[in-house]
Order: sequence, then structure tokens, then C-alpha cells
Amino acid sequence: MAQTLSSKTEEAIDLAMRSSVESGWTAGGAVAVMRQGVVVFARGYGMANLETGTPATPDSVFRVGSLTKQFTAVSLLLLEQDGKLSLDDRAGLYLPQISADDPTTIRQLLNHTAGFRDYVGGQDFDRIKWLPLTTEQLVDHVLALNPTHQFPAGTGWAYSSSNYALAGAIVENVSGKPLREFMAERIFVPLGMTHTALDDNGALAPGRASGYDRLVADQPGYRNALTVSMTTPFAAGALRSTVGDLLIWSNALTHNGVLSAEKYREMLTTARLNDNTKATYKDKDGQTHPIEYALGIGVTGDPKKPELTHDGAIDGFTSMLTIFTGPDIAVAIVVNTSPSEHLPFDGVMTAIRADPALQN
Repeated sequence: MAQTLSSKTEEAIDLAMRSSVESGWTAGGAVAVMRQGVVVFARGYGMANLETGTPATPDSVFRVGSLTKQFTAVSLLLLEQDGKLSLDDRAGLYLPQISADDPTTIRQLLNHTAGFRDYVGGQDFDRIKWLPLTTEQLVDHVLALNPTHQFPAGTGWAYSSSNYALAGAIVENVSGKPLREFMAERIFVPLGMTHTALDDNGALAPGRASGYDRLVADQPGYRNALTVSMTTPFAAGALRSTVGDLLIWSNALTHNGVLSAEKYREMLTTARLNDNTKATYKDKDGQTHPIEYALGIGVTGDPKKPELTHDGAIDGFTSMLTIFTGPDIAVAIVVNTSPSEHLPFDGVMTAIRADPALQN
């Protein structure tokens, strides 16, 4: 039987979450921890809806923003596994809007070396984020940015949701199905992720949490977050889920319940440039560091027992999913409050990292 977390760890998680809620920085949230396939911690904190007084629970449904990206990456890996495409194919083979001589590959979209400028927060974004866009309209918007690229494909690295908008369109064009349906049929339904879907503004989601922004910047207090059209974040950030479902996903991902062992290794291969060097970035002090980003997920630590992580943010919600593959521990954290330095993520993860299970 899997060990539980230490009582000290549980107390520290509770303290981080309760302190953030009680001080007015976090409206509500949930934390769940799985060890060796068994959920050993799952609690809700604060309110899923401040107006109705509905408490947040581990079954509350939150939007999880960019955690969506790993599901989009796996969708393309599944199509590769099916023999429908190769990640080293040019994206233009499957997206007629991209020039046939554009060298950008699907893999470069997924590991952010494609160079497409980020449409989120970019030109005309404040207008389109409210609109019910078709996938074709979103792709057209991405490719109409001027300039379209920050750098030629394969010569640099830059995190960009544009890459994933294009990747999601490829899933639809190759599978012949809307991305929402493809993910449901190939991932969510088979795994029993009953609370998870690519979100739709009109969809009913029992247990849905409401999202909140700061009432005044850098002060406690809330206002309802405005709801963007989920067709805009699309394959880059439109997922809704629960901490329990995210742990089901983490367990299936790391134990070959969704991808073959070969495709799982491919997913965890970090970004390389055209000259086969690792992508790098410079910190504020000018020091160069390797980019530890693979296909829709960050990969750090011992290559044989890596730590996998990604966070997510979308109006009114912030999330994180971290998997310690060595001790086989996964942690899902979601809150219904927009990002700020006062959210409890650092406190929760500090508590988890101090647990004896991670010290072995």
C-alpha cells in the first residue's frame, strides 16, 4: 500500500491554503496528491462561488489554462502512434493556411521552437478573445500577426500559445473531428476523467467553480472575472478539470496508460534547435540556462527519474500539475483566482518537497 503524506506535510499544505484564503488572496481552491497510484490527500479550501457560498471541494471544476497544452501534445502523439502523421512532418502539410515551403514542423510547434508570435495579449487580442471563433478563424488570426514569426523555425525558443492553436487545428484536420471530441474519445472517456473537457462557454458543468480577479491590484478582495470565449484559448488553454481528474491523467501518462512507452519518451524529449543544440535562455544576470521544455510539459532533474511540471492561468483561474516520477508522486493544485504572487502554490510545493517520500 502507498504511504500517506507525513502529518507535518499535510499540516503545511493546509496552512498554505488556509492562510491564502483567510487573508483574502485566494477565493477558493483544491489540492490533491497521489502516490504510487493512490490518492493520499484531497481537500478543498474556501469558496467555489462567493456569491452563493458554495464551498470548494476536490470535485469542484476549475479552468486550468495552459495545462491544456500537454493534452494537445498527447493528441498529436496519439495520431503519430496511429500512423496518421509524424511530428517531424511540416505543419503546412496539414494546415493549408501555412505555405508549403514553410519549414516549421509539428514538433517545433509543440516544443515552442517554431517561432510564431504569441497571439495571447498580442495584436487585436482584446477584441477576438470575446468572439465565438471557428478554428479556421483562430488560425487565420495567428497567421495574420505582423510579423508572424519572432525568429525562423528551429533557431530559437519562445513560449507561444500560437504554436498550440496551430497544433490543435492539425489534430482536427487529421482526425476529422473537433478537438473537443477527439480528446473526449481518445483520452477523457477511456481514462474515466468524467469532469474534464475542452470547455465551452455554453456548456453545463456540474460543480463548476466561478473565477475571480483582484478587486484592486495587490490588495485582498475579489471581483467576478470576465469570461473569455473558450474558442480563443482553444488547444492552448481551454480545458476544465478537477484535481482528481488531473491525478488520473498523471498516473495514466507516466504509466503508459495513454501513450506507448516509445511515445512517452518522445513526449519527454526536451527542445533542440536545427543545429541539434539544446534551446537556451538568459536570466536577468545574463547567465545562460538550458530550456527544459519538451512536448507540452517541462522536464527537469534526473533524466531517468525526471520531474514533470506545467502551470496554467486563464481569467479567474490558476493551476499547477507536478509529477515526481522517481517516488511516483503527483500533485494537482487549482484555485479560482487569477495569478498573483500571493497565491498558495509556492507554499504547497515547499511542503510537498519537504516530505520524507521525496527525500529517499
